[in-house]
Amino acid sequence: MDVSMIFAKKLRHRRRELGLTQREVGEMLGYSEKTVSKWESGAAICPSESLPALAKALKTDINSLLTETESGKYFLGVDGGGTKTDFVLADSQGRILSRVTLGASNPNDLGMKAACDVLSGGIREVIGDIPASSISAFIGIAGGTTGNNREKLREYLSHLGFDRFDNGNDAECAVKAALGDEDGCVVIAGTGSVAFTQMGGELKRLGGFGYLFERGGSGYTVGRDSLTHALELESVGGEDRLILELRSELGAGTVTERLGDIYSGGKKLIASLSGAVTRAWRDGDEAAGRIIERNMRCIAHLIESSERVYGEAARRVVLMGGLISAGEDLLPLIINSLEYPERYDVTVSRTPPYVGALLLARRNYAKD
Repeated sequence: MDVSMIFAKKLRHRRRELGLTQREVGEMLGYSEKTVSKWESGAAICPSESLPALAKALKTDINSLLTETESGKYFLGVDGGGTKTDFVLADSQGRILSRVTLGASNPNDLGMKAACDVLSGGIREVIGDIPASSISAFIGIAGGTTGNNREKLREYLSHLGFDRFDNGNDAECAVKAALGDEDGCVVIAGTGSVAFTQMGGELKRLGGFGYLFERGGSGYTVGRDSLTHALELESVGGEDRLILELRSELGAGTVTERLGDIYSGGKKLIASLSGAVTRAWRDGDEAAGRIIERNMRCIAHLIESSERVYGEAARRVVLMGGLISAGEDLLPLIINSLEYPERYDVTVSRTPPYVGALLLARRNYAKD
């Protein structure tokens, strides 16, 4: 490819990636919008004496603007939730080359600096010696689009040297993994719970307002309900299978004695107790059964609410998240809680959300 066309393509993509207009780029360098437009069409190329200033304005280097790299040879997908963040690198054939899992990366919980530190560590580890300039990336994390978090994260990511990148929230990763480009409803029951209905490529949300406002249907609410039960029963000297499972999960002592640790661990620790509840439920514990059934009814209510608001598109339902993946035996409880179960096609996705992040990284590369 002619160097002027390589330059045009790289300039156009990098400018759009940074959210800049042609006029803004021109003003940074003392050129007109028309001149920048000519550069992007391949009709002209930036004078050599202005290339250093242009590269600085675009937060890249001159070589990256003028050289056809192996861009798109590698794809990086990042899916960050309330408890963990997956970093996955794949080649152009879709083969996963490396995967790294770190802790939570939600900037609303950790703060923006701490969230970026998690991303930096995971990205460095997963890409190893592969140059960032040959990677197309998508970074989707919980809280990634709240307020101005998207812009802040975009600013941070712009300094990492990716050939191209995009960023959003973890729901985009989950929906892409579960539905691809097809219409349907994805109900995510992880640390929190939320439903996304995809219609014609647009996402519509119900729920997902955070653990403080959730009635049920999430790992957090299952864990919270079990702790409430345990603390009340222990206060009168009682004990059951659920309490024994919780004590085993929390460590030595009673649940009441570990109350300080529970407060310190917060929602992440509380959500992690959902596994103890499902184990007790499978062993026939009545209290665990009531908790599981109530929370599955909340998921059913989320499904029905999505259909009432968004119509037929929400009748194809794919369930995802740590709570659901605890076992297929939870699915009948959800279906049986639906008023008209015959209306819905409800399945459990076995495709991890990080696959959706990789697909979004590929889509980002296909953009021009």
